[in-house]
Amino acid sequence: MLKALRERTIAKLWLGQALSSIGDEIYRVGLTWMVVGIIGADTGYLNAGQAAALMILSFIGGRWADHWEPLTAMINVDFVRAGIVMIPVLYSLVAPVPLAVLIVVALVLSALGAFFDPALQTALPMFSKDTSILRAATGLMSTTTRLARMIGPAIIGFLAGIIPPIHFFTIDALTFYISAMSVISLRNDPAYLKRKKHVHKQASIAEAILSGFRALRREKGMPYILFSKAATGGTWTLGYGLCFALLVQEIASHDTRAFGMVMASYGLGNFAGALYFGNRERKRPALMMFIGYIWLGLGFLLITLVPDINWFMFLAAASGFSGTMNEVTFSDLIQNRFEIREITKIFRLRMACDTTSTLVFMLLSPLLIHLLSVRGVIGLCGAIWVLVGGIGLLWRKRLELI
Repeated sequence: MLKALRERTIAKLWLGQALSSIGDEIYRVGLTWMVVGIIGADTGYLNAGQAAALMILSFIGGRWADHWEPLTAMINVDFVRAGIVMIPVLYSLVAPVPLAVLIVVALVLSALGAFFDPALQTALPMFSKDTSILRAATGLMSTTTRLARMIGPAIIGFLAGIIPPIHFFTIDALTFYISAMSVISLRNDPAYLKRKKHVHKQASIAEAILSGFRALRREKGMPYILFSKAATGGTWTLGYGLCFALLVQEIASHDTRAFGMVMASYGLGNFAGALYFGNRERKRPALMMFIGYIWLGLGFLLITLVPDINWFMFLAAASGFSGTMNEVTFSDLIQNRFEIREITKIFRLRMACDTTSTLVFMLLSPLLIHLLSVRGVIGLCGAIWVLVGGIGLLWRKRLELI
């Protein structure tokens, strides 16, 4: 990853995204904790709504996004998100912020991710001189969310009681602005200007939806990869994104700092894993991915047994270490098997499938928690990860995945 950081353009892009990701994590953890405090396990419905918004835009947004050049899309989305996330802050100046406002803002921000994330994945190969730089850059970019999961909750734990929670949104708005300015500084890069896509004819909605499927089906084994990402993505959001907060409430009732430290512990493990696996050559990305599924699944199963916050923090960190094994390897597979013009379509398809899975699990979350308990749902999520990883290991050669 140091090799990628020596490239000026990639270093600028990484710095902007790292700061933006930290702001996003501060906003996300703050929002989750605020809403859980209001409606408890029904917060799963908010997560379901966010997934639905992202899913819809992932499927139909390609009709507009496919003819945008990646940096323009990223800049515009960052500025729009900076304005939207400030709405609750401005509202709070005149009246208490109602739950409805928080929900609307969360849904819109989630939907806009359908444009930003695929554009970022498309831009990386356009700034990379060769395959080795691209792999290094992919590993480097994987550290942004991992770094954010470590630093963001720790900042919340530090700032809790010092500033009103609503200003976690202000921090996020500022980092969106920084991200946009970092991307603007890259628009005249010679390598990017040489490789950037020409404006394409606007596709129909049906074509925008089907193009990713068509590209994916050409490569044997990739449909199972997509299925595995969807199954694990939905259960990860259910376990990590909702049940961790509910379990902290059981163990240390309404302790914002305890929640922040648990989430920061997961982020610390995530970041350590990104540094370790992101700097490895990753000759067998599919093998690493399936082992990573099993690793995290076992971690979730052990978390169901935690007696206190200290054990929770330790096992969260141990589970988070496998994060890069599950994510950066997917980027390796896509970037190595598909042309640049297809990468946006594949990542948008993956995002749509992930969010469909998340929508299903979040809609079921109140019922699952009622039937199984919070610990039982975390265990169910872990078991699904182990199952998906185990099947992948058994079928790896048959699917021609290395």
